[in-house]
Amino acid sequence: MEKAAVSVIIPVYKTESYLKECMDSVLKQDYPRVEIVLVEDGSPDNCPAMCDRYAEQYKNVSVVHQANCGLGLSRNSGMAASSGKYIFFLDSDDCLDGVDTLTRLVRRAEEKKADIVVGGFRRFNSEMVSEINAHHLHEGDYTRTADFRFKGFYMYGHLAYNWGKLYRRSFLEGHDLKCRAYPFTQDKAHNMACCAYDPVYAFVDESVYLYRVNEGSVTFRYKENLMPVWLSIASDFQDFLREREIKNAYGDLLAFHVFFGSFFLVKQELQFKKHGILDATRVLKKYGKDPFVKKAMKELAWGKYINEISVFSWNVLIRVAALTFALHFYWPFAFGIAILRKLRVDEQITRSRYKK
Repeated sequence: MEKAAVSVIIPVYKTESYLKECMDSVLKQDYPRVEIVLVEDGSPDNCPAMCDRYAEQYKNVSVVHQANCGLGLSRNSGMAASSGKYIFFLDSDDCLDGVDTLTRLVRRAEEKKADIVVGGFRRFNSEMVSEINAHHLHEGDYTRTADFRFKGFYMYGHLAYNWGKLYRRSFLEGHDLKCRAYPFTQDKAHNMACCAYDPVYAFVDESVYLYRVNEGSVTFRYKENLMPVWLSIASDFQDFLREREIKNAYGDLLAFHVFFGSFFLVKQELQFKKHGILDATRVLKKYGKDPFVKKAMKELAWGKYINEISVFSWNVLIRVAALTFALHFYWPFAFGIAILRKLRVDEQITRSRYKK
């Protein structure tokens, strides 16, 4: 039986220093049928010429040149130009982790008849490669629970990324699941929509992806539009559910998205602003006026969705924090997060996700 083809879609923008390493990791894969689609997103550097050279040199490489439109829409362009049974999204400053990455993912997808296969990943840069960041998730009926969604999207985060996953094309196209044009967090928005269609998830315990720690990326910059984008993702997802007539409201996904938005808003102010807590308090007051935020925080403060989370420490933290926010105690809320950061609790949580 002929092996199913895999389309590796690589949006390319201002990554000429990393593109060769990224492409080498795909070209050396031992899987026999790999199609590589480079989506050159109006990059102002040498990337357009590099992409063209790869297409000239390798028969399984094609290039889409387009005016700059961002990561999400570039992935859509790559999907439209590809033909594989499976889709793998790879950022052009990252790499596949091992020569048998695609083999392992496809084997799991075929064994489980999965729509989405999720693997672990490792962080890296020129000086280090981390231990494996494990997903801590499992298959079966559990993937229909609020606990699965909380751990996958928020506690560990593996469900929130487009990278590090193998998608079945017929699942994405059959439900018209395209990426959104948000300037950041577009991965989570896309995967929330995917989750709403109850995909068959499967998992690979090993690392399948090398995520570059690149302090020049948008992840490490102050985002003036963090609040409106975060709220747009929530409201757009609610509209998506209504328009598609999806019966499950996924209120837990929405409420926890809003909740963690407050943490990211405070964290950003503490990290980048001179008067961090005062700036954070001001931002939280504005965030707290949004009807979506009011509803979500009130629900969590009263314990809705929380009892479905299996980790007791998160139960307590979310309920106390949501109650503090719902009572408009914005300064204590911000101060509490500042203390947690001072104690490096967030770093300890991040380190606990990695294993040897």
